[in-house]
Amino acid sequence: MELDEVGSTNAWLMERAEETPDGLWLRAERQTAGRGRRGRSWSQQSGNLAASTLVRPAAVLPAQQLSFVAALALDDALAGWVAPQRRVLKWPNDLLLDGCKLAGILLERSGQAVVIGFGVNLVDYPEGLDPPATSLAAAGIDPPSAVQLLAALRESFTAWRLRWQDWGFEPVRTRFLERAHGLGARLVARLSDGTELTGSFDGLDGDGALRLRLDGGTIRAIHAADVFAL
Repeated sequence: MELDEVGSTNAWLMERAEETPDGLWLRAERQTAGRGRRGRSWSQQSGNLAASTLVRPAAVLPAQQLSFVAALALDDALAGWVAPQRRVLKWPNDLLLDGCKLAGILLERSGQAVVIGFGVNLVDYPEGLDPPATSLAAAGIDPPSAVQLLAALRESFTAWRLRWQDWGFEPVRTRFLERAHGLGARLVARLSDGTELTGSFDGLDGDGALRLRLDGGTIRAIHAADVFAL
């Protein structure tokens, strides 16, 4: 489904979650009131990808793991245009290009439904983010159209969702670690209360929490934070 303009593709589906079938995708040519994690704005201009899908996961599967499913799907979808060594996944669900933010993913829940929003900077990017943002065009890459990228994303998301449903989180976790910052990388985690924790990346827990090995050797499970490489 496509719209010329919408405030937020996520909000549009959230408002209609009760009657929306599993697997519906919505793309907007322009998004005027997009949202990122923790309520941050994320506007998408014409030419970029702003799309969301609604998923009704099986009750036995932790819905928050869809964050990693979505990140891997987007990483795979971009493989036709961006070399793997230039792409890296940033916990929990950002995608970086040459160290700059290329795309973000937002999960929101309505009852038993999960709405997953994707914002990808194909031709333009917002200023003032930390880490800084970029676009494919700005990085010297001939970008696909939003329609082309969405077609690739739908296919890869279906594949990763089926893998997760059939085999659980472990293959998702393993692949995410392969595509994310390497084990042992130095990180700082900024918690919602302003606390900053510095340590090294020690992998993911079984529920997807980031394992941060603090400088004293203690392992701290991080479930929600802004994470930056040092």
